[in-house]
Amino acid sequence: MAQNSNAPTQTVCVGDTEPYTLVDPISGPPTANYSYQWSVTGGGTFVGGISSGHSINISWNTVGVFTVTVIATDNATSCQDSPIDVVVTVEDLASNPSVNPPAPICLNDPNPTITATTGGGTGNGIFNWYSDAGLTTLLSANTANYTDPVPYPSSGTYSYWVTEESANGCEGSATQVTITVTPLPTAPTLVSSPYQACFGSPNPLFVALGSGGTNFNWYDQIGNTLATNTSSYTSTESNPGTYTYSVEEVVGSCTSPATSFDLTINPSPAAPTVSPSQITICQGESPNDFIANTGGVNGSFNWYDDALLTNLVGTGTNFTPLQTTPGTYTYWITEIDPITNCTSISSSVVFIINELPLIPIVSASPSATVCDGDPNPTFTATQSIGSIGTNTFNWYDVDPATNPGAVPILSNSLTFIPTQVGVNLYQFWVTETSSLTNCEGIALLFTFEIIPLPAAPIMTPNPIEICFGDANPAFNPSGSSSGNNFIWYDDIGLTNQVGTGSTFTPPANIVGNSSTVSTYSYWVVDQPGTCISPSLEAILQINPLPSPGPIWHNP
Repeated sequence: MAQNSNAPTQTVCVGDTEPYTLVDPISGPPTANYSYQWSVTGGGTFVGGISSGHSINISWNTVGVFTVTVIATDNATSCQDSPIDVVVTVEDLASNPSVNPPAPICLNDPNPTITATTGGGTGNGIFNWYSDAGLTTLLSANTANYTDPVPYPSSGTYSYWVTEESANGCEGSATQVTITVTPLPTAPTLVSSPYQACFGSPNPLFVALGSGGTNFNWYDQIGNTLATNTSSYTSTESNPGTYTYSVEEVVGSCTSPATSFDLTINPSPAAPTVSPSQITICQGESPNDFIANTGGVNGSFNWYDDALLTNLVGTGTNFTPLQTTPGTYTYWITEIDPITNCTSISSSVVFIINELPLIPIVSASPSATVCDGDPNPTFTATQSIGSIGTNTFNWYDVDPATNPGAVPILSNSLTFIPTQVGVNLYQFWVTETSSLTNCEGIALLFTFEIIPLPAAPIMTPNPIEICFGDANPAFNPSGSSSGNNFIWYDDIGLTNQVGTGSTFTPPANIVGNSSTVSTYSYWVVDQPGTCISPSLEAILQINPLPSPGPIWHNP
């Protein structure tokens, strides 16, 4: 008789269906000359109810020790052979093994090792691992530990089934174990990326966004940890260049793919140049523009009036200084790179407004008004108190304020003598100039007047004739005034004054000559004001008395 062995004692597993076959060890399988009857003392049932024939199947369903017996009968004689017995031990199946499910893992983590321990009962620490609940696909046998050799392709749950065998190979029911593969957080995104900074300016704050948490790790290009558990980071680099960083998010035990990004620290543009670097004007003049020239980036320009570059006063290539008060002013200019938006270091320019000398003081000697024919006066300029001029005076015959480009008729002189002749009122202007700044002050207008002379007195008749021995008559000329302003002289040089007033009588000692005509001259001028008229020669003629000749008598 044979099952899986021909031993008189055999062990099967409860729940198994086992075949039993009668085999003659000498002649082989039985022949049709015999019939066979099988019996079992318990623990199992014949499959299909068939308990005769040289081969049957028994389904073992009860744990215990039972006897399977077969008796052979000769069909021709009906004689029975001695019974053949097999003692069958029906062994219980091993219990479900115990498994502690591994902690969830993150996608791309190494696959965990699952470890089974005996569930007790008939289990003997022999474990088999399957990929399906039907236990049709064996993954690994006879081992307490199992690691799936294939990496998990995606997040999700992955199940395995493990069974335990008894010492006789009775495999119990399976325990399902599930591995949870957690999806990775998505790679972080960066706010306001790409990042750029200008040399000398603060670096920007890197800000990461992810699943909503704040647990981010930051690394430099070679993997050094810069910061952990923070959603922001600021680079400590300061020199121009491009620096690469990466950031990853940690959610639970899972770390996202890293996001790589760059920080570019741009060099400052070269400082612009300005033409000219200094503008100097005199107070009241309009300055030319400062003109900026690029330092090399063809950018835009900003103008400031403070070295800290806080007060913007202009933009663009050209800049007109703003001040009008004398002084020295400094402006600073920067250029902005249109590509990097970085600001250059500043250049400075100087704007100087020189103070004007004050209006000078002019005096005339002897007077600014002269009589026609008199020498012209001398005008002298002096500096006003507080003037910054250098006693350098320019004299004009036109107003330089209204005649730009007017040329002085006399330069760098303290005094001026007009050359004009003829009765008229003449205007002149004088300015003071500083030889240190070449600034010319506001002109002073002054006048020079040549006034006409009074008309010479008129006397009719002239000469006045008298006879010797007559009383001297009074001269009574007429003039431009009432005559009260007449002045009388007895010399043509008008050096010896002999009288004043509207009339003049030659003195009594002027008597003439009894025998000849005598003439006496006096000169009279009219001076109703400052000017003296031309002189009138007034002549007194004393005629001699006639001399009677002898008296002849003609008889």
